[in-house]
Amino acid sequence: MTIPGPTNSGLTSFALLTAVLILAHGCAEDAVTPTLVLPDPPPDPVPAWLGANTHPFDGPHLSLPHSDIDFLRDIVGDARIVALGENTHGTRDFYEMKARILRFLVEEMDFNAIAMEVTWPEARRLDHYVRTGEGDPEVLLAGLYFWITRTESVLEMVEWMRDHNEAGGDIGFHGFDMQFPGMALHNVRTYVRDVDPANADAVAEELDCLTRFANDHARNWPDSLYEDQPDAFQSHCGASLQAVGDRLEANRDRYEGVAGADAFDVALQSLRVAVQYHLKTAEGGNRDEFMAENTEWINRRIGPDGRLVVWAHNYHVSAEPETQGSFLRDTVGDRMVIVGFSHVDGWFTARHVIGSRPLGLHRLHPVVEGSYESYLSRSSLPWFVLDLRNRDDDSPGGIWLRGTRPFRFIGCCYFPSEPEIFWMSTPLTEWYDVLIHFQTTRATTLLPLRYPDSW
Repeated sequence: MTIPGPTNSGLTSFALLTAVLILAHGCAEDAVTPTLVLPDPPPDPVPAWLGANTHPFDGPHLSLPHSDIDFLRDIVGDARIVALGENTHGTRDFYEMKARILRFLVEEMDFNAIAMEVTWPEARRLDHYVRTGEGDPEVLLAGLYFWITRTESVLEMVEWMRDHNEAGGDIGFHGFDMQFPGMALHNVRTYVRDVDPANADAVAEELDCLTRFANDHARNWPDSLYEDQPDAFQSHCGASLQAVGDRLEANRDRYEGVAGADAFDVALQSLRVAVQYHLKTAEGGNRDEFMAENTEWINRRIGPDGRLVVWAHNYHVSAEPETQGSFLRDTVGDRMVIVGFSHVDGWFTARHVIGSRPLGLHRLHPVVEGSYESYLSRSSLPWFVLDLRNRDDDSPGGIWLRGTRPFRFIGCCYFPSEPEIFWMSTPLTEWYDVLIHFQTTRATTLLPLRYPDSW
């Protein structure tokens, strides 16, 4: 019996199998598997750039000494207006820092007034308080109607202003908003009754078309609103308000002879605020343009040597077209410094739904990747000031400042379920001159609500 031997193909397969087994055994016992070594990633250039180009400071509270923020002297220069923004209306650290900057500008750079995003006529009562000490500042803050300024931080600032004036200083408190016409109309009626009692009833009748729809001293509105009235009624009311203005101008000399030029100026401006409310409500007038107009009135009042701090939301102070800041910049040009405020994390006070009464605490959602805040967050400093002017360098650490990126805008109200709507594409260096940044911030603390008993 013959046993067949292996074929050539069989021998070849056997030899290959033997070789593979030998190599496998050798690899398992003796060979070293090579490893892939990757280079370390290059260091992030942004933190070093921020460290070299920002100004740190010791904290936001106005009680701190001026030494660590003396760099503001060069940033402000000869500016007539310094406009201070805020990303939310409910952030304590923003409010404290703005009060601290006000104190520095008053004590070190001869600024003599602050104008805030509050009603113009009612703010005059707080001006009277900081000059005379008459009145309860907590009640007067509530009498501004906005919860955003009814806070411990603003009260501290107002009390510091009072102490400063009592010690011989001269700083004034002003508002530039026109959203509540009640006291403005009251001022006009009272003025005419004092200087021209024979025509007081006629003026009151001309103002009645708006008076019947205006707020009272405790912020209450009637059930029927001016904005809901027919177009013909609103048009007639606008003409009636103009008639009062014509009457005032026609009797200027006589009225000034009775009560002085200053009282006439205040009465005419009171009427203008009521007209602004009409224009905004009935004709879609630009609130920011009116706020700028009122700020310019304040600027004229403080005199050619006066210097003014403006306090409002980031949006309003910015140089974005059609904002209060853009209108003011058209007027004063480079003699205005616009300061924006930003933050990465923390808590703030806000309404959950626009127009709702309850206020609550909210936490900032994480910053959007690629936003300005995402770059600012890379600094190891807890807070700092960054001058945005003349930033044309293309360095790897600072190129992110150029162009347009998301920047957070919140204001009075927040929708936690839709945090993405609170980011706006922003050319930061075009809209702001300076940025003050906080890595984390605290919410404002509201004061008890106690309205004044009357106007």
